[in-house]
Amino acid sequence: MLFLLGAGLAAWMVPRADGHYRDWRAAVPCPAADRWACLDVLPAVVERTEQRRKQRGLLHFTGGRPVDRALVPREAALEFRPGDRGELTVWRGAVMKVSGSRFVWREHVAPPGDPAVVSAGPTLAAGYPAARMLIRATGRRRLAAEEVLPSALPWAAVLVGTGAWLLPLCHRHPTTLASAEAAPWWLAGATATLAMTAWAVRATRVRRPAATGAPAAEDIEAFLPARFLDATDCNPHHFGTHIAIGGGEPPAVTPGPGRYAARTVPARRLTVREVRRARGSDGDTVPRSRHVADLDDAGTPVRPAAAPADLPRILRALGAEGTLEEASTPRSER
Repeated sequence: MLFLLGAGLAAWMVPRADGHYRDWRAAVPCPAADRWACLDVLPAVVERTEQRRKQRGLLHFTGGRPVDRALVPREAALEFRPGDRGELTVWRGAVMKVSGSRFVWREHVAPPGDPAVVSAGPTLAAGYPAARMLIRATGRRRLAAEEVLPSALPWAAVLVGTGAWLLPLCHRHPTTLASAEAAPWWLAGATATLAMTAWAVRATRVRRPAATGAPAAEDIEAFLPARFLDATDCNPHHFGTHIAIGGGEPPAVTPGPGRYAARTVPARRLTVREVRRARGSDGDTVPRSRHVADLDDAGTPVRPAAAPADLPRILRALGAEGTLEEASTPRSER
């Protein structure tokens, strides 16, 4: 809510900042009779400088003319010395420029694109907690209490990707977002955002473990990203990051996509108990998108974790005993 309130305030300031910026760019020196709306360039002498907190400083002028002081950044105040002569540019009663013999300071007048970007930024940022709330609301109706929810990071990627084209657009066309000049930008950006949104929907949907089917041999060797969550004879010290299958070789745990240091998995001893989604008890090292198979190795629990599309291939290659179709259904739904 705070993000949206800040975004609304910044959006409200865009037309005012646009008018102020246009007036400043159009201002020119003019007669003394209309000094408020025009630039007034007057001589001044620096009497002393003063350093203040929060990186600010003050320039005091001799005799209080044309003004008694000007608030400037601390770095600018350090560039001036008592007795320095120069000129002040005053516009609408405010010092906009201090010109000295060694240094010139100019007040920054924010273009309307700045508050437009500030408005769009918090709006995009508010999308991430909204995505987390949506995933929690929809996921908890379909998942057991111990199963982890899908990660909202894909939606964060969508928001970052959208900001990559939306923020420059807001900065360049803060008051003409509906113009013909901005239309191609909108079309290309919206197309990219829709594609990223479709990817995020697929990445965060709740997937139930699929049935693995009957054991089948893999003709082509493959190294699937997977890891055993328990230290076993084939996975000492949790060294494995991949499981090698196919190619006429027995399934093995490897420290990478290669047969180097491979350790054969004792497939004949394994029995499938359950194929399920990751749970909080599996630890923080298991990505939320992976599925976990609860296997039994002669009384010892073994838990391989892999992507939903890879885990059935691994179990088929292992040829583990048990009714895999039954094991693929979580116990909470039996």
